[in-house]
Amino acid sequence: MRRYYFPIFHKGETQADDVGELFRSPELAVRYGARVAREIASDPEYDRDAGTVVLVVDASGAEIARHRVASVGAAEA
Repeated sequence: MRRYYFPIFHKGETQADDVGELFRSPELAVRYGARVAREIASDPEYDRDAGTVVLVVDASGAEIARHRVASVGAAEA
């Protein structure tokens, strides 16, 4: 199992993820990042113009995916 991190960019600021989550594969981590983005988008108070992005970063610091919250149906790798 490897650790992946999910920092969130929102309105020009970064919410760091210092703990991360353990997954067996990068694909599972990417799916989890998409789920985080969907959960943010489902919040009725979410500002759709905020330009929020959920990143998926591996333990070495490499970005492996990014999910734009306003368009959670189309994840970008």
